[in-house]
Amino acid sequence: MDLEALLARNGFVAPDEEAAELRAAAGGDRARLDAMVARRLTGEPLAWITRSVEFCGRAIRVDPGVYVPRWHTEALAWRAVARLPADGVAIDLCTGCGAIATVLKAERPDARVLASDVDERAVACARSNGVEAYAGDLFAPLPPVRADVVAGVVPYVPTADLPLLQRDTFTFETALAYDGGDDGLAILRRAVAGAREVLRPGGALLLEFGGRQADALALDGYTELTLVRDEEGDVRGIEATLVRGGPLEAVELDPYEAGQR
Repeated sequence: MDLEALLARNGFVAPDEEAAELRAAAGGDRARLDAMVARRLTGEPLAWITRSVEFCGRAIRVDPGVYVPRWHTEALAWRAVARLPADGVAIDLCTGCGAIATVLKAERPDARVLASDVDERAVACARSNGVEAYAGDLFAPLPPVRADVVAGVVPYVPTADLPLLQRDTFTFETALAYDGGDDGLAILRRAVAGAREVLRPGGALLLEFGGRQADALALDGYTELTLVRDEEGDVRGIEATLVRGGPLEAVELDPYEAGQR
């Protein structure tokens, strides 16, 4: 089977890499490989088929139905690592499979890392990755803690823009992980407000969003506002520090610094 050619003919942008992942997951079982390839050709996410994705250099388990972390979120994860003290406390909102939380715990093994998600499947998957995950909305299900870092990839796509996402996204996924309301900021605003209640003064808020949303998200009470960019230079989120009032200082993070520890 010329698997690479088959995937290329069906429009997959990284056929060599995908073929290698499928072969590795099949473990030499031809029938299993055939079944996995058939699933992939329908557009089912590769990570659901192989049950794994690489994120920040680590293999993260991803169960079918659970949001698959994207490479561009790695910059945000590394900034969260940089802001988390060795014995600190971090919260990962809308954790999905627990990718950011897993990286935080691996890099800061003496820290406490908590996570939440409204999707029970995601919570179960995050727990299988060793994450202290709770089922519920944002901060509501978490035990009372004072955090040094609050991070998250919360839904931020404006409802009207959902049809513009990749063609087969909602063939398999639901809008739960994407729909951020009319302007895409509904859940982001609640995350910002909730973080004010749990962060220590000087603690870090790191949230992913779309580049054009940077100027629309009110961050009263935060300072040292930093735009987090991926290695291609695209704005992927924000880093801000909680203070007891005070003006915002807008600064730019170097496009490549965002992805470094």
